[in-house]
Amino acid sequence: MKKFAAVLSIFAAAFLFLCPSADAALTLKAESLVFNGAQEDLRGAGTAATPDGKQDAVFTLYLTGAQAIRDITLKNETTGVTWSASSQSNFLAVKSSSGELVNASGRMPITPVLLAGQFTLILNDAANAIPKDSKFTATAILIDGATTSASTTAAAEKKAPAPDEKKPAGAAPAGGAAKDEIVLFESRSESDLDLAGSGEAVGANSHRDFRFDAVIRLTKGMQARGVKITAENGGDRAQWDTVPGNGTPVVVLVDPAKTIINKSDGSVVFTDEIRCAMLVDDKTGILSRQGTKARLTITLSDGKMMEKEATAGKRIVARNSVAVEFRGTGSYDFVGQNKKLQSNMNPDSFVKATVNAKGRITGVRVTNTKNGASWDTAPGSGSPLAAIIAPDGKKLNNSDGSVAFDIDGTEEFNVAFDEAKDVGTGPYKITIVFSDGRLLEGLTAGKAAAEPATSAAPAERALLFVSAKPESVPVDLVGKNKNCKPDGTKDMSLIVRATVKDVIRALVLTDDSGKGWDTIPSNNGRWLIGVRDGGKLLNSAKNGSVRIETAPGKEYQLLVQNNGKLNLGYGKLLLSVTWGDGSVTETTLKW
Repeated sequence: MKKFAAVLSIFAAAFLFLCPSADAALTLKAESLVFNGAQEDLRGAGTAATPDGKQDAVFTLYLTGAQAIRDITLKNETTGVTWSASSQSNFLAVKSSSGELVNASGRMPITPVLLAGQFTLILNDAANAIPKDSKFTATAILIDGATTSASTTAAAEKKAPAPDEKKPAGAAPAGGAAKDEIVLFESRSESDLDLAGSGEAVGANSHRDFRFDAVIRLTKGMQARGVKITAENGGDRAQWDTVPGNGTPVVVLVDPAKTIINKSDGSVVFTDEIRCAMLVDDKTGILSRQGTKARLTITLSDGKMMEKEATAGKRIVARNSVAVEFRGTGSYDFVGQNKKLQSNMNPDSFVKATVNAKGRITGVRVTNTKNGASWDTAPGSGSPLAAIIAPDGKKLNNSDGSVAFDIDGTEEFNVAFDEAKDVGTGPYKITIVFSDGRLLEGLTAGKAAAEPATSAAPAERALLFVSAKPESVPVDLVGKNKNCKPDGTKDMSLIVRATVKDVIRALVLTDDSGKGWDTIPSNNGRWLIGVRDGGKLLNSAKNGSVRIETAPGKEYQLLVQNNGKLNLGYGKLLLSVTWGDGSVTETTLKW
């Protein structure tokens, strides 16, 4: 009992040290459960530590937060069988991230988790535990009785064939692929991670890493001992690898569960099949330049080397946002200076859009911010048609030029438009309209002449305007009051982007008269600001107030009623943000 009390005292003290906020709470969340396969015989039946000649099923459970665990269970949802870290009949062996068997006594002791935890779950006799393709759920039972769970799927494990049993022709060796190969190597884009620096060990350097995605399969018994990525563009060259001591910047390998595969010195060793992100510090920017060729080299344990050139993968884009890239004038001609989807013998300009959202896209507009020229998909708008082209070349416009297509996750398409003058000057702004009134906007590289000005609010914490001016949207969620409900008039929309992870407690938006809108629950003469994340309204239904947990690059839609000034051809707005610590930053929008 004294030992138990001491463990909890240390746990509580450590938690208070790490989480001094008065609002902090002891919580724990199961982030993911990963099935690692059944390649080894690690244990015997029940609590027996001696292998019994049967391959065991291995899972990894990842948790974040701070709490103490008193038991872990693993249930095969398909067969209904449950194993427990404290059960003598259906015993679940649990190892800590250091490899120590946590429940060596046959029962799970009170086990604290601080910030993050990783447990290896081992089921004896995989063929018996997974007789058919199954869904598994791991549940951590906390000291206060609360639970947190994560699930995964596992393919059926078949019993090893008898020595004289014939295998199908071309079948892969048990526990390995038919041949050693790099199945996939895709170049993505700058990621939201910072794990690779200019040194040889894993470590942040305050610069977002460039990400590749890779799938590598190895035959049974083969090991990968080294990874190298090279990039060339003209006379420029860059290289990264996992070889310690050679002075080359590191390649960091991260699996789907966000576990770093590299050892402390940056080296790697892996077997069988691996799916991972490969992160490098692209300090020169060579990987983001058009025309760069990147190549992956894998060194194997028998001395052989495998190579594969990178193909273009989907760009990484934050949820509910769009990234755009001007691709120049191509050799295609889909549209002209009217609303018809037909050639005019003039090569079109192209902007590539990568959207990460869920919903139905019902409109796309592209604007050259240098001269104000615009093209769109709205019939009767007066602007020339913008053609929307899917990656497979399919035209997504309807016969009248309009669009209506659904997306769920990250999707890419090209916007083709016919420029009569200032061809290729830009920058170009893309506006995407959803059926529920949401707007997403993105600007191609370069500083726009009409780019909205911002105040000197500190860059490390601010809400920046993405919209160049307020836009009317086909949605009605707020009125000319503090009520969080429609009033029969379309709302005006502004898109803003957070620069940091923080908490927003209040927003105030004013025009040059000092009047305007806010999220403060008082009758102060201002109207309500509705705040949406994707399609979800974040305001309190009771009083319109907000408490928004932001993230770097996260975009939000502000909805307000027009006070007669927002639809003018010129104007100025001041956005004041009250953050979690009570400080205030300001950002100005002029149009």
